[in-house]
Amino acid sequence: MFGVSTSDDYRPVTWIGRYPVRIITIVVAVYVLGMFGTVILSTAHFSLMPFAFEAQRFVHGALWQPLTCTLIQSPSFFFLISMLFLHWSGAEVEKVLGRNRFLAFFGLLLLIPPCLILIWSALGQHWAYLGSYELTVGMFVAFATLYPNLEMFGWVTMKWLAFAGLVLASMQYLPTHDWGYLSVLWGMCITSFWYIRFVQGRARIDLNLSRFRLFRSKPKFHVVPKSPSRRVVEPDDVYASVDPILDKISKSGMGSLTENERRQLERARNRLLKKSD
Repeated sequence: MFGVSTSDDYRPVTWIGRYPVRIITIVVAVYVLGMFGTVILSTAHFSLMPFAFEAQRFVHGALWQPLTCTLIQSPSFFFLISMLFLHWSGAEVEKVLGRNRFLAFFGLLLLIPPCLILIWSALGQHWAYLGSYELTVGMFVAFATLYPNLEMFGWVTMKWLAFAGLVLASMQYLPTHDWGYLSVLWGMCITSFWYIRFVQGRARIDLNLSRFRLFRSKPKFHVVPKSPSRRVVEPDDVYASVDPILDKISKSGMGSLTENERRQLERARNRLLKKSD
């Protein structure tokens, strides 16, 4: 779907001194500017609703709203924690996906709120969507999907931490019956999970459109000579097979790995997990 990414695709966009600047770094910087803009406009008693996503305004020409609705940020200590969390998890996801796939993934997340709010509007329920809280949760779900068994704080794995976070985030919308935001939250998380699974090759989408043709010719059967099967022999010493890759990571970072090296590292990790089980 995305083609073969070169090694440059996994490197930062640029560097500021010793610090890498990735796409998610630029996104977080834009959200911080959005927070300052929100404060300035609110102080001047300027209405922010033209920048939030509203289905009725959108269909009447406010086409900028899907891009500006997430820029409306309330200044608080939670905003600081949310941005740090978004940058941390987003940077790890970007390192694995590469810039092109990460841009496609982030664009897909931005489309979730407008699509769901439009559906609710068609059903007679109207909500105005703003903020990036649900996007932050969705980005963490993507990170937990990539590293489900990675332990945090020495005792809880990422998959259970993401599940607990999703449950707690959902509970805050239940007392107010805010089904619009709740649907956006779950839409973000489900999309993140399936996108990562699709990139990993675990959730394949096979659309065979030929079966919907009204006039199909009967298939012709051909005898194909059986080709000798080739068996891929995995090295017995898992550690020896990944030692060169680990050395490369320690010298150049995770982003320097090629696609074949990433697959070899993933196979070795799965073999070690099976042995531990």
